[in-house]
Amino acid sequence: MHAGEHGEPLVYPRRLGENQRDIANRYLSKLAPADRQPILDELEGRFQAEQKGMKPVYDEISFLFRLCERMKSGEFVPNLGIKVRDARRARETQRQQAARQDTATEPKETEEQRQNRMALAKVRMDEMRKALGMPVNKDQVSEAKES
Repeated sequence: MHAGEHGEPLVYPRRLGENQRDIANRYLSKLAPADRQPILDELEGRFQAEQKGMKPVYDEISFLFRLCERMKSGEFVPNLGIKVRDARRARETQRQQAARQDTATEPKETEEQRQNRMALAKVRMDEMRKALGMPVNKDQVSEAKES
């Protein structure tokens, strides 16, 4: 897998299979890392445009190749990929905010609370063992072995 700008992993259109990704990587490797993700975003944007009535792309790799050629010649102008890029960035921002919020709102457990939680868990485990006819504690395990 190739990396994009800042060494980040590239985000490929879901429609591309593994073999197509391998071929795409060969074309993308000829581009500067910062130019790789915009090409993939444009391709994904083109695929999404099909859902809105645009003519289907039947040869995804040829289309990708043409985008790469335009990038190399300086003719590439992002269009359909802009919304794809913005949506990906918004998802990443939301994910980061949710992760920060999860860690910020986690209550810190005191040692006493932890011991109480563990004791309650042991009581519940003992109740389950008893209901299943299993030994409840280590003393009962040794008694069961002697019987």
